[in-house]
Amino acid sequence: MNERIVKLKPRNQDKIFILNNILWNSFNIQWAENDTYQLSFTVYDDGSDLFKIIAVESSIFFDGQEYIIKTLVVDYAAGVSTIQITATHVSNELANLWKYEVNSGEKTYTVNDVLAFYLNENNKGFSYQVIGNFDNQQIMDLGNTNGKDMISKILSTWENAIFYPDNRNIRIYNKKDFYQNKGKRLDYLHDTSEVQLNIDSTGIINKIRAIGTEHEVTTTTEITVTDGSSWGWPFPDVGEGKFMGSQLFGVNAGGEFRPNGFHDGLDFGSVDHPGSEVHAVHGGKVAIKSYMGGLGNYVVISGGGYNVVYQEAFSSASKITVNVGDTVKTGDIIGYRDTDHLHVGVTRQDFNVAVGKSFTNDGTWLNPLDLIKSGGTGPTTHTETEEETHTEKYFDDFMVEDKDSIAKWGEHPAADMSDDRFHDKNAMEAYVRSKFQLEPLISGTANESSNIKPDIGEIRRLEVKTVKLVTEVMIVGFTWYPFDPTQQTQLTLNNLPYSILRNNTNILQKINEISTSVTKTITKLNGGNTRELEETLKKYIDNKLNNNTPTTPDIPKPQHIGKIIDVSEWQGVIDWPSVIADDVTLSIIRVQHGSAHQDLKYMENLQKCISAGGKYAVYAYFAATSTSDAQQEARDFYNRTQKVVAGKQQPIFYAIDVESIEMSGDVTQMRAGVEAYMSQLNALGVPDNKIVLYIANHLYDKFNLNVARPGAIWIPSYGQNDGTLANSLKPTHPYDLHQFTSKGSVKGISGNVDMSAEPSKKFKELMFSA
Repeated sequence: MNERIVKLKPRNQDKIFILNNILWNSFNIQWAENDTYQLSFTVYDDGSDLFKIIAVESSIFFDGQEYIIKTLVVDYAAGVSTIQITATHVSNELANLWKYEVNSGEKTYTVNDVLAFYLNENNKGFSYQVIGNFDNQQIMDLGNTNGKDMISKILSTWENAIFYPDNRNIRIYNKKDFYQNKGKRLDYLHDTSEVQLNIDSTGIINKIRAIGTEHEVTTTTEITVTDGSSWGWPFPDVGEGKFMGSQLFGVNAGGEFRPNGFHDGLDFGSVDHPGSEVHAVHGGKVAIKSYMGGLGNYVVISGGGYNVVYQEAFSSASKITVNVGDTVKTGDIIGYRDTDHLHVGVTRQDFNVAVGKSFTNDGTWLNPLDLIKSGGTGPTTHTETEEETHTEKYFDDFMVEDKDSIAKWGEHPAADMSDDRFHDKNAMEAYVRSKFQLEPLISGTANESSNIKPDIGEIRRLEVKTVKLVTEVMIVGFTWYPFDPTQQTQLTLNNLPYSILRNNTNILQKINEISTSVTKTITKLNGGNTRELEETLKKYIDNKLNNNTPTTPDIPKPQHIGKIIDVSEWQGVIDWPSVIADDVTLSIIRVQHGSAHQDLKYMENLQKCISAGGKYAVYAYFAATSTSDAQQEARDFYNRTQKVVAGKQQPIFYAIDVESIEMSGDVTQMRAGVEAYMSQLNALGVPDNKIVLYIANHLYDKFNLNVARPGAIWIPSYGQNDGTLANSLKPTHPYDLHQFTSKGSVKGISGNVDMSAEPSKKFKELMFSA
């Protein structure tokens, strides 16, 4: 028999008393995995002062653990006074440790991160320990809850977690590290006098097809290219034509207005060199297509060791008909001039370096007239790199099966599985096998033939020879009477591995059936006096049902929606913590204007928004001239975004800003261009429901876009545009989000900012499902 030492320490006292007035056959410890850890017993009035000082919030010490008295039931009957005591494990005092700070936004955590956030430097004496390995998980808005909520968050986020504390040392175990087989067994009619079991084969899984995830593979090939000596005129019908001094390269009369009097190229005027079609003066590959102050829309073609820039001739990017990566031959049309002149510049240096020396006569810029007339330096060769990108799987799809389980129970397949985390076939197979349930689910209760306390985290071999049942079960709960050898230890059993795909309906049925069988056992153990224990059991089962199997659907909590803004380089330097603190629920950050222009602030904005805990999405201005150009824009949009956020909090959606007629000015091709854009995003892993279309209200009908395809439609309509929603005009077409002003105001941003409001239910679901 266990030594009868149970100690009492009244609250706010240092003195510890030994309780000798206990009804020893009432003393029991109850534990259930991730749920109950408490003791209960009854004391009687032995005439001592000790009986009078027993009070709630006093500490009970037994078997090396501390418990806190939470309920007292005082009974006066037949001249005898008794107190029925229930004390919960001291770890439940986590309920009195409140973390007011909040880590806002969706962030990635380890179990240790969550524990550290709540428990570091706490004043309640709690420490923590993590035993075993856990994956990283994302949690939204961690904090402003108590320590018990912390445990609940860990258990709901990491399904394989077990909470089993040692006094105030909070311990979280990986289930496979918690449960161990120590060689013991439960043999009906040998080690146990009664077994109540529920056996269910509906959850068996022994066959799953593993699907390899796709990724992009780029192959690089080096080729030798003969550049040739071909040079030509940009307006072939005119040829060389005539030039005034101010149009010629170098220092000439008429060019004195330029810094240093130096002209870095050759100007072809619309009067002396008429025509709109601009022809390449030299062959090569399009290296840059962009916009720059002083140059306007421009294009750079690299070939034969020369970089040739065509500038000041194109009022919009759509007037340039070639795109980055295109191969161009001498004489090919590269665009259409609609200004008063074309400037052609030639350099052998990197263009981005050479443009900084536009007015420096140091040999950086060469005379285009001499090169065109003389044919340059003659035929040359150079090495170019060709890249080809295709999609392939990390490994081919394959079937995973357990032959022994199939031979024993037949095939029980489950749905295909894929997981982006696994690039190795063997690792994927191990992961799939961890989802198997090879045997029928067995749950129930058993009574030990003795009242020995079971080892925590124990796996035992269960044998019921009368029905030829042999399996391993976990002891997931027990009730132990340490001081009464006549009362057998009651065990709660489960053979359900932590990793299998559970069926909530079956679990609900099992718990109800276990309730009935355990109640019968309690009646036998307690001589018919079952009221208190039944109430405890009912509370336990209700908790299990509420935690694991709601009988009614969860009612979503109303989600607060504050300000919604979109930003770009035009907002300058943004103080992101101040922005988030100013009730900004969503920030939509520009990444690019077509492929040619990468937003100058997008990297900084993404990084700092995420660091500040902000919820964000990304957008790109649609400027494609063809469907292939649209696909390239989509790839650039995605890749530029992932360059910053890969492995971090992902954007809620990718928005395509469609507000001007592109596709080389053909409005009838806008639908095809946007469709190609979206399909390319799909191929990169962005589904339609994570794509938002921003559509100009006045061009909505002309564009004729497939508005049923994306996850949401976002439309601007300003009205007075005074920064208020009240004075704005609603869009004249169906929308999920209304951009109502470009003159909004938010703390942390100097000047105006675009603001949106009136999110639809569909848009709210898009925001908060992320």
